Amino acid sequence: MAELTPWLIVMLSHWYRSDMDLLSAWAAWKSDAPPFLLEEDGDFITRLSTEKRLVHGWRDGIAGPDFGNPDDRRFHFGLLPMPFVGNLRRASVYILLLNPGQGPHDYFGEYEVPDYRDALIANLRQERDSFLFLDPQFSWHGGFDYWHRKLAGLITELAKQTSYASARSRLAHELACIELIPYHSPSFHDPGNWRRQLPSALLARRFVHEHVVPKARSGEAVVVVARQAQVWDLPEHDRIVRYRGAESRAAHLTPNSRGGRAILKHLTPRSYASTR
Repeated sequence: MAELTPWLIVMLSHWYRSDMDLLSAWAAWKSDAPPFLLEEDGDFITRLSTEKRLVHGWRDGIAGPDFGNPDDRRFHFGLLPMPFVGNLRRASVYILLLNPGQGPHDYFGEYEVPDYRDALIANLRQERDSFLFLDPQFSWHGGFDYWHRKLAGLITELAKQTSYASARSRLAHELACIELIPYHSPSFHDPGNWRRQLPSALLARRFVHEHVVPKARSGEAVVVVARQAQVWDLPEHDRIVRYRGAESRAAHLTPNSRGGRAILKHLTPRSYASTR
């Protein structure tokens, strides 16, 4: 089991319950009414004043004067949290990120498309076997457009021995992403060192250190730290790719990127025997 840094142990000791981990916390979470928050995050969230957006439906959302503004830095607590996408226990490719974005499609999808909202909740409860945003039935959503474009080159490489659809399905079953902060915002702004102190962020880091890093060390997985490598604080390892600087800002996962090469090497070891 990977060791936690001393700083992380101290922070967790302030509030951590021995029966809670990332998956159990979100599986038990109730999504009855907004604001949609993990209970343990409440003390941090209530300190916010102007840096939050609470919408109670799609029509409420589109009526706002800031609807669609890409410079909006507020967290949208009328949307379901998205601490991760994919089956975290079964995945073998992990992408570590900062927080889920927010676009005009989100309110419509969550409030007007029951199948999509059900899929989000099933993802939180880890009742789905594959990556939600590579599922063609949700190709109308901006999340599919974002991830499909980002991963198109890898899917094309994997499709050299099979169909494109089969390659996409294979990657969807291997892939998971974990967000440091689970709340949506069009543009990110940390209102008070949330990256290091928000309880849900600590749960995400703890899960990565205790479950994901050991899988990488044993050769079962590959990890791409696409955002906030310093905060995720992962050890040096040839199966852990940490993006920094311009690399992190772009967060490319093309076949020519360091992360993309590592993923292809993991998924097709014979064809990509030497990629580093």
